[in-house]
Amino acid sequence: MTDPSTGAARTPATGDARRQPSRRTVLRRVAATASATTLAALAGCAVDDDGGNGDDSAGGDGDGGGDGDDEADRSADAVPDLPRVEDPPDAVYVPTHREAMRTLEPIDAGEYRLAPMLSYPHRFWLVDGENRELVEPDRPGVHLMITLWDAETGVVLPVGSNVSIRLRKDGEAVGSPRTPWSMLSQQMGVHFGDNVPLEEDGTYGVEVTVPPPSIETTGALEGRMTESDTVTFEFTYDEAFRDEVVGGVEYLDEEYWGRPGALEPMDHARHSADHDGGDDHERIPYSTLSPAAELPGTPVRESTDGSGDPDESGGDDGDGTEDAESERDLEPTSGDATFVVRLLEPGSRLADEGDGYLLISPRTPYNRVPLPEMALSATVEREGETVTRPDVTQRIDDEYGLHYGASVEDVRPGDAVTIEIDSPPQVSRHAGYETAFVDMPALELTVPDDATTDSDA
Repeated sequence: MTDPSTGAARTPATGDARRQPSRRTVLRRVAATASATTLAALAGCAVDDDGGNGDDSAGGDGDGGGDGDDEADRSADAVPDLPRVEDPPDAVYVPTHREAMRTLEPIDAGEYRLAPMLSYPHRFWLVDGENRELVEPDRPGVHLMITLWDAETGVVLPVGSNVSIRLRKDGEAVGSPRTPWSMLSQQMGVHFGDNVPLEEDGTYGVEVTVPPPSIETTGALEGRMTESDTVTFEFTYDEAFRDEVVGGVEYLDEEYWGRPGALEPMDHARHSADHDGGDDHERIPYSTLSPAAELPGTPVRESTDGSGDPDESGGDDGDGTEDAESERDLEPTSGDATFVVRLLEPGSRLADEGDGYLLISPRTPYNRVPLPEMALSATVEREGETVTRPDVTQRIDDEYGLHYGASVEDVRPGDAVTIEIDSPPQVSRHAGYETAFVDMPALELTVPDDATTDSDA
């Protein structure tokens, strides 16, 4: 069963909807088989770990504020030892639990808006080529996450590289400047973040410098966000914070751990209580792409019925929009990513004059989160001969979101289109995504017989 708005997997509820173990219970891991919870109620960040994209020594003068036993207790309380899925599949899977976090007020940064979120130090996975490296938390502190979007259009931006984060406490620098990781999370979608070790309780100031997007912008985003902008905010790290984010962990019933599926996008309204007394927070956007059925152009899919046309069985959910199952059934997949491929007619604003446009929109299979920082190449063949090898470029557009595209000329019905994944998404992964989108075979597709191409124009 899926949510029709996002396609996220839902789990039938049995017994209590969920329970929130105490912090000590979490640390003892006795709640690993907590009563079943509906994934529809699960909003939170599925991140995990100690980050290290900056200096490990972030945090004060080293006094610690207590004796050795107190310090050890604080360290254990701040870095919970949470259950993990054993031998997860090479696909998107349901993790063991949902995290709790504190969401701060969104902040303006020139043409950007950003929303900071804080949780306990998490484990996560770095990706280098097809290699993954688990980063385990081992020091007290916070996992700092930031969702960034264009204030005018609401488009979430996959900016992470070259972002700079600096911390201060009592006017003094805390550690070295950090460059956070670009990340994918089932709950948060595209964002950037890192673990930040902290040696002392107190109030910390954070300065975030956001550079212009490193990918090509089109549509309403073109020509904008060309300057770096800097914002500051504060957060309090103390026992109350640790109680909130560690004690707020919620578990799925163990029978759902590791199943194909995903937690639903976070409902920030549930996790954004104003800790100064109010609870009026604006909506924080989630990086969901449009359903495949809403994209224009001719579908370019795998030919499965022997006629040269893709098999169109599967249908929609009755309201004109393909549901999650039919989108995954109809569209080609590689490494458990869904690839929505469309051939736009000549005259598209994204194409060179007179050419068609090959739009490639890889996304996660349940929440339709875009997959950034891939290297793709495409080849169009006719009767065994190469017609064109266009340059495929990563772009972000207010209408089509993050996608990969190329101008193509002389593409005709029946042509074979091969899309090769030269490198998988080079972004860090939270639990449930770390085993997917790594081994990604090429896609062998066919332009259908009813396609409108530049040869028809």
